[in-house]
Amino acid sequence: MQEISSSEKPLIGADNNSLIALLSINLVVYALIGFLKTVYYLNSYPLEQFYAQVVHPSILFSDFPTLFHQPWSLLTYNWAQDGFWILLTNMLWLTAFGIVLQESNANKHLFPIYFYSGLVGGIIYCGIGGKAPLMGAGISVMAIAIAAMTLRPQYRWLKNMGGGIPLWVLVLGYLVIQAFSFKQMELGIIVAQLIGAVTGFIYILLLKKGIDLGKWMHQLLHLMNNSLAPKNNS
Repeated sequence: MQEISSSEKPLIGADNNSLIALLSINLVVYALIGFLKTVYYLNSYPLEQFYAQVVHPSILFSDFPTLFHQPWSLLTYNWAQDGFWILLTNMLWLTAFGIVLQESNANKHLFPIYFYSGLVGGIIYCGIGGKAPLMGAGISVMAIAIAAMTLRPQYRWLKNMGGGIPLWVLVLGYLVIQAFSFKQMELGIIVAQLIGAVTGFIYILLLKKGIDLGKWMHQLLHLMNNSLAPKNNS
């Protein structure tokens, strides 16, 4: 069984805080899309033009011809949130479960889980075929929730209040809320979210067996940091 990490939980402003990085990217993308929408509005461009030129290239459509023309949407759709309240709830759940992983010394695995679950969920969604386009962090948040539960089932929130709230209660509450929202989703999106949950579970299961699916990401980031670091010529 692999030791996940010996590093401590990163500080909020630290460069290696993966949770803050994930939250920041989601917020920046949302703000950027909102800014561009305002620009289109102030220039009296049709709203249809804004969606065609800005939103549609960023989200995932289930028809393969569209995917063939914009394959990058498999990597971008789960960063583009569909409305403020959806963004807020996704980020709150992401924070809640992301903290569990950080306090379990698995900070560096947050981004790989987010990435893999979004990629696999998107591919499955395209394979099933759906009428509505796919966007938002829901699949990745589901994966991180299940990953946290798999890695640290004994974790408790608010430990100073009556012994704390077991993580499984929080995860169960999240799953119940998601189950109610399933009534408004089509089958393809529901299956994609369930695949996200399975991806998070498998990632942690393999990690416990010594197989780190995020190793290449960690090495790439390390290489980039070294290449961008100022050289000491003395």
